This record gives sequence, structure tokens and C-alpha cells, in this order.
Amino acid sequence: MVNFPDNFTKTDITPDQIEQFHRDGYCVVDQLFHPSEIDEIEAFFEDYKSQKGELFDSQYEGFKNFQDIDPTKTQLRAMHPHRYSQRVTDWFFNSKVVSVLETLLGTPPLGAQTMYYYKPPGAKGQGMHQDNFYLLAAPATCIAAWTAIDTADLDNGCLYVAPGSHRKDIYCPSSNKVETWFEYGDSHINPFPRELKPIPVIVPRGSTMFFGGNLVHGSGPNRTKDRSRRTFIGHYISESSDQVARFYHPVLNPRREVVSRLQIPEGGGPCGDGWTGAVH
Repeated sequence: MVNFPDNFTKTDITPDQIEQFHRDGYCVVDQLFHPSEIDEIEAFFEDYKSQKGELFDSQYEGFKNFQDIDPTKTQLRAMHPHRYSQRVTDWFFNSKVVSVLETLLGTPPLGAQTMYYYKPPGAKGQGMHQDNFYLLAAPATCIAAWTAIDTADLDNGCLYVAPGSHRKDIYCPSSNKVETWFEYGDSHINPFPRELKPIPVIVPRGSTMFFGGNLVHGSGPNRTKDRSRRTFIGHYISESSDQVARFYHPVLNPRREVVSRLQIPEGGGPCGDGWTGAVH
């Protein structure tokens, strides 16, 4: 049970949603973005398709254009678009999103990463994973704000989460790969723990799903013929964090200032000295 002070007045997230986040590791909050902002995000990233291939993901370096990327084989996503556009930075630090993040984290958030998933019809899903396996935020874990530009459902590849798994440690890869769940060759969780029971989370257009960095989650493929599952995603860390992996620097505070005090982990994390985080 989460205890709230007598003067608790947050209007963007309810006590029940806060309690669900701490109990299950996630919650869905409606209408933090105005519908016109969702329209603007959608239009911006449709135009963004004309950008060079390397702006979509480091693995796309050398691709000439958006159409060169095969979404049945790799994730079709814009990587760190806030580094190239002030408009994206403004959406990254949407005041209502920041307010919810501060409530859930207990401290002001710092912005580490933005992504935009296109996930068109026929696109592959994503293996089960924990975000902080890649970010290595410490001492507190990271948190995601996952805003649906299209309603995310079972048919077009919504997220599946394992409720309560945010209380688990980071699962480190095993050399004995015997059992998986949503296997796309991109999961660090293998074998998949049988005690975890993933469930789908339907997220309406314009709603934002918040989930902790240790929550086990992934997604199915887009099985539709005519619907994308586009999402705008921000990854954040607590202001009390001491470190985050190299790929996520520079980190910004809500005033859009670079936070230079954060260290880059050089090993010795939960998965051993050889692991220093990675692209997520």
C-alpha cells in the first residue's frame, strides 16, 4: 500500500495508478498529451522518414533511406530524435509527463533517450527484456514513458509485461539457451523464468504507459495488414542517479541542460565486468 500525504493534489495521475506502478511495475495514464500534440508527433515522424538512414538506429548506418530498412528483420525506429529537433525535446519533457515521472521516481527526472517506433504491418516483435540491462542506471533504475500514437492492441503488437518482475534483479544472459518467450534473437533473458506470467497491455492512442527499468517486457509482431503500432518513447533516470551507460550521454535535465556529473560505467555491473550497457 502506498501512503499519500493529506495535501496530495496530483491531477495527472491518480493514487490507484501510482499504487499499480509500485505493485505491478507499470501503469497507463490518459491524456498527458493534448490530442493536437499527438497529431503533431505523428505528422513530424512521417516527415522524419526522409532523413538519412543512420538517424534511425546505429545498426542502419550505410542505409540510404527509410525504405531500405526491413521491419520483418530489425526494429524500425528513430533513435535519439531529440538530439536533432527542438520539437522532439519539448515532447520529451512534456510538463505533464515530467510531473508524473517526478511522482513515480520521487525525484525530478533526467532524460536519457528518445525513440519512435514505426512498427508497420508485418513488423517483427521484440524479445522480452529489461531496459536497465542496457542503460545501467544506478543506484536507481530507469523508467520509460511509452506514448501510443496508434492504439496498441493484440493484433498490431502491443507490449506484454510480467507484473511484479520490476522487483527482480536484472536477468543476465545464460550460455545455456533452452527456453525463451517472444524469441527474436534480441533478448538477454534466456532461459525465460517459468514463474513470470506476461500479460498484454492495451494502450489507447494518446495514452502513456509508464514502467520501471527492471520490468520484464516485450512485444508480439504486427499481424495486421493495414495498421501500424507507432509509439513515442522516452527513457529517463532519477536525478539521484550516479551513472548511465555511454550510449545515453549526453543526459538532459527538464531545463534542457546537459548533466555532466554522471559517470559512464566501465564494468562491474549486475552482469559482470564485461558488460557496460548497450543500445536499446
